[in-house]
Amino acid sequence: MSGRRRGSRAPWIIILVLVAALAAAGTILYRIYPEYQRLRAQEAAPGSETGDLGYATASNAGPKPVVSRLYFARIVEGQQRMVAISRELPAGLPPAQAALEELLRGEVPRGCDRPLPRGTELHSVRVAGGVALADLSRELASGFRGGSDNEGVTIYAIVNTLTSLPGIDGAQILIEGEPIQEIGGHLYLGEPLAFDDELVVPYP
Repeated sequence: MSGRRRGSRAPWIIILVLVAALAAAGTILYRIYPEYQRLRAQEAAPGSETGDLGYATASNAGPKPVVSRLYFARIVEGQQRMVAISRELPAGLPPAQAALEELLRGEVPRGCDRPLPRGTELHSVRVAGGVALADLSRELASGFRGGSDNEGVTIYAIVNTLTSLPGIDGAQILIEGEPIQEIGGHLYLGEPLAFDDELVVPYP
């Protein structure tokens, strides 16, 4: 009789062991499942990439740098012309402001000159409705040396540089915050101007 009683307990002991094992496994899964879900969400999120160990890591790619075409003056066969130089703009400034600051203060390409009169400063530039309003100091007009080609290069160096940027279709020039009609009598500046490549030549 006693042998049969011991034998009858064996299935219950096995069942209890299985229940305990399942409970332990459930506890482990309960603890690691949220972490698993978090890792899966990171892996699927935009701007992340999977590392060597399979864990999602943040992408190191920052904003793409803005490249502008800057227009510098160049004498070609005795005539005043301009050339386009592609240049990555410095970070930290709005693209339109950075492009004009590069035109005024950036490195001048070999064989070229700055297209704006000496002493010209940029007060501000703002973009609205696809038009850039560039407010420059009075030296733009007072330092102008004359000549129709020279005037074209001076004005369109500004206009073409600005319209090379995304979202800018035209540019209007102000002096000391006020609209102007002209600086040399050959171009009307009372309205926005679009890109013009008449005086643009290839840069060797």
